[in-house]
Amino acid sequence: MPSDSEQRPPTFSAEAHPSSRVGENVSGYREKPGVIDTDTRLASAGETEAMWPGRPARRSVMRSLARSATDSKARKEAAASRGNQSTSHTRRDLLTGDWTIFAPKRDQRPNDYESKTAPSSVAVATPPAVDADCPFCAGAESRTPEAIWSAKLGDQGSPAIENGATRFAGPHVEVVAGEQDGWNVRVVPNKFPAVSPSDSVTGDHVDRHELFPITDVVGGHEVIIESSLHAESITEYDPAMVYMTLLAFRDRIRHWRQVPGINYISVFKNCGPEAGASLRHSHSQLIATSLMPHHVRTTMLRCEHHRARTGCSLACDLLRAELAERSRVIDRTDSFVAFCPFASRFGGLIRMTSVEHQPHFDLMTDTSLDQLASFLWRVLSWVNEAFPGKAFNYLLHTCPPGCQQPEAFQWSLDVFPRLSKTAGFEWSCDCMINSLLPESAALRYREIARKHDPRNVLLTR
Repeated sequence: MPSDSEQRPPTFSAEAHPSSRVGENVSGYREKPGVIDTDTRLASAGETEAMWPGRPARRSVMRSLARSATDSKARKEAAASRGNQSTSHTRRDLLTGDWTIFAPKRDQRPNDYESKTAPSSVAVATPPAVDADCPFCAGAESRTPEAIWSAKLGDQGSPAIENGATRFAGPHVEVVAGEQDGWNVRVVPNKFPAVSPSDSVTGDHVDRHELFPITDVVGGHEVIIESSLHAESITEYDPAMVYMTLLAFRDRIRHWRQVPGINYISVFKNCGPEAGASLRHSHSQLIATSLMPHHVRTTMLRCEHHRARTGCSLACDLLRAELAERSRVIDRTDSFVAFCPFASRFGGLIRMTSVEHQPHFDLMTDTSLDQLASFLWRVLSWVNEAFPGKAFNYLLHTCPPGCQQPEAFQWSLDVFPRLSKTAGFEWSCDCMINSLLPESAALRYREIARKHDPRNVLLTR
């Protein structure tokens, strides 16, 4: 079987344009007859459209649909069957090509390391306040490098909202490229960076032997301090802090996208020691690097091949299918969707993305970011309520600067609690074992979301 890099996408009409919104149709793409994509196992644009039930099909495709098992009734029956499966099975993520083993019975195995005694008391949440010993709190600015970005609420403050609902008016925020008094969110260079500064290439690391390749990796490593007050979870803050954190993500991604030699930008959050955090104060990180990870490059190639064949983003087609099947969709607004992906690598994983086709997170408007902040605050609250006390991570995926076909990409933000540990099997074969079906996780999240917002029409269906 040829590798991803050896495959060539079929030719297509240059005047055709990709779909701009989930649900829109695309025409005008022409393929070479007989070309088969051995990577995604889709033989033609018609068969591709038949696979994605949420996408409008042409007349020829409608005939294929009539003969296939992907009609509405079959999809619903398949979804119900998957949701009730108790035997082990595998699912493939078409974005990455990875397989995940789902083994629901794994949760029943004994655990000698699990605590047998309940805690003597339950910790009472206290309002966030300044901790004199924390280097990320207000008043400790001298204990970190000088800020390169900061934001604070303006005189108008933040309009009050309930249960993370979308504001009618965004908060007034003052942003500066540096320090400012009274800051609420602050970005500083990491004192212990994972990459060398982008201006420090020495040439000392060069390929010395074909079997031992080595080269410089440069870029930037930044810490986004999500509030001037001390709290471990961002859900303990007002959603306005989440909004300013997303502003920091957008502005710093914009900055690094313009730096020559930067090919990949990673934005992530570790909350809790099991998730990799070393400090309790709520914060996230950004790493911009000259290195394009192999896994990211593989995903981009798969997305590019799919768009060359169909004219649409693979992530958007997958979202259309998720919305059509509905069993893994948790909630949606006019602009954003939260769902548990079909082949989730981690138990309880929630993926957020936009309804509009949007490759670049850093092109989002202030209004969109404010709406996303409210939605993200709700999602994190669901995770915390569904799995109380569990550490969690979130990962922001945006079109890398090194991507040659941005329209093939779609930004997303993955949130997942740390319910299990990566063990020997996962390390030996790079295949995850997930004991929580995404249908079951979505059902649990929907119940929590419905409890907080019983008027939501989607949640009552």
